[in-house]
Amino acid sequence: MTGRGESKGQAVADTVAEELVRRAAEGDAAARRRLVDATLDDLWARAMHLVRREDDADEIVQETYARALAHLADWMPRGRFEGYLARIATNLVLERWRRARPAVPLDPDFASPAALEPWQHLADEEEDRRRLAAIWEAVRQLAPQPRAALLLYHAEGESCDAIAAILDVPVGTVKSWLHRARLDVRRGAEALLRGRTAVSQSQIGDQP
Repeated sequence: MTGRGESKGQAVADTVAEELVRRAAEGDAAARRRLVDATLDDLWARAMHLVRREDDADEIVQETYARALAHLADWMPRGRFEGYLARIATNLVLERWRRARPAVPLDPDFASPAALEPWQHLADEEEDRRRLAAIWEAVRQLAPQPRAALLLYHAEGESCDAIAAILDVPVGTVKSWLHRARLDVRRGAEALLRGRTAVSQSQIGDQP
């Protein structure tokens, strides 16, 4: 299954009709095919924008449709079907990032030592590794959509406008997510580092 700039059918409207989704949820095979035809090009473009490789985008699209069509009855009628697909695809990509890219350096605006006072003077490699691990643990604790926005902006270099298009939300929402996510990551990483430092000092104190 692939978009790759080819037309896969005429969209039923600017947004997928709720009636079509309802029929697909009831098991109508023709309705399911029309859902795919109406959304494939846009979904594949979103996937390609996230993963940058055609074979990876194809896999994300296929798994997105598999998950979406398997749970249509549970989803109906919560918002736009296109947004539902975008959220599934984004979460699938995030799962890949967690598995394959645990040490991607993030933007220095929030990943630098200076952002994690009072640990800004950490110099040795082990401490830097612990700091980065704390940052990533804090990132993983974010809600899926803010986490996606944060990774797209800092790790992938996407603009707020591009992220809004990928996640199917207003630009203002993206900016709000980024602002809050940065604060949450800083506070979360600081708390994690503080806790680990306390444990380390306790272990040293227990030594004979």
